[in-house]
Amino acid sequence: MMRIALSTDADNNVYGYNPCSGSQFAIYEVFGTRHDIHYRFVQNCINPWERCQGVMVKDPAMKSCTCDKTLLHDPQHIHDHYAILEAIGKCDYLIAKSYCINTFYALQNVGIKIHKIPPFLMSAEDAIKHFLIATDIAKDMQSIQNTL
Repeated sequence: MMRIALSTDADNNVYGYNPCSGSQFAIYEVFGTRHDIHYRFVQNCINPWERCQGVMVKDPAMKSCTCDKTLLHDPQHIHDHYAILEAIGKCDYLIAKSYCINTFYALQNVGIKIHKIPPFLMSAEDAIKHFLIATDIAKDMQSIQNTL
């Protein structure tokens, strides 16, 4: 079994910007055989930055993944990206449309892989199916099912 996180907006659609600036993460579990994959929603976790109205959710530069050169090497800013681990630290993957290099390094350092999805995928269900097919988890798939 693996756990997958998706950055989502208030309407539970896939969030299109840097996951650190989103309001919440939807956590899913994926299980089954490579021929019969099941996934299920586990819970929504509030982004720690949303809860405290921190810089990650207020700053437009953070939302658009445009950390300037000074921020790329600023220890405090790098540390700020680790805050999302409070919500997704037990996950194996984060599915995201875009992310900054510091988000990538923060997750890589704790063993969480990022799967980038195309910008036209809006629903969590479509994003998970894209992830399962693109990462070859579902080999010679017979079915991918949402198990409630």
